[in-house]
This record gives sequence, C-alpha cells and structure tokens, in this order.
Amino acid sequence: MIRFSNPPGAVQPPSRYSQIAVVPAGGDYVFLSGQIGIREDGSIPSDVVEQIELTWRHIETLLGAEGLTLADVVKVNGFLTSLDHVAAYKQVRDRLMPEPPPASTVVLVSGFVAPGLLVEIDVIAVRP
Repeated sequence: MIRFSNPPGAVQPPSRYSQIAVVPAGGDYVFLSGQIGIREDGSIPSDVVEQIELTWRHIETLLGAEGLTLADVVKVNGFLTSLDHVAAYKQVRDRLMPEPPPASTVVLVSGFVAPGLLVEIDVIAVRP
C-alpha cells in the first residue's frame, strides 16, 4: 500500500497535497509524458479551465489504458504559464484527486512548444 504523509514538525503544505509518497518494494512505476489541454480535433481552447480539464481527462485515459486510476498517482507535476492560473489549476486538481492526495509540484514556465498552451501536467503512478 502506498503511504502518503505530511509529517508533524514539517511545514505543512499551503494547499491540498502530500509532501511524501512512499511506494512499497515491488510496485510497478508508470510514468506519463506531459499532457496538454488539446481537443481531439487538435484545437487548443483559449480558456485555461477547459485546458486543465482536458489535460486531466487525457491523464485519466492513459492511466486507464494501464488499468490504473487517479487513485494510483503518487506524484503530480503541473506547469503553468501564469500565476493567474494557479487557483483554477488547484481547484480542478483538488476536485479530481482522491484522498490522500499525491505529492505535487506546480511550476511557472515562460511557455510551451505550441502557441496558446497554458498548462501541461505529468504524473507518476504506481501499480502496487
């Protein structure tokens, strides 16, 4: 069983995530490449919330192809182009991630390889 924690004595996180994820020996790690909020027709929505929702939908699809769900995610890395998008990112992430939440990092970047992209997310999951 994966163990998540925010141990006493450590500075507690400012939002909903775990600072530690411990994976037992023998678990299969599943690394997803960064996913973006692109529609099936290749278009990129201008709305950041739609991009974030699409990105998580793509992550769920890929995890499902491996027989996994968001509950199997141990680490999330989010990349955003604006500080203004952090609240929306956290809101969607927090709604979708089950308890206990995985370890998480959010980084501001200057941009992505395709114009109009506002968010990219990659995750690490474990099949215990």
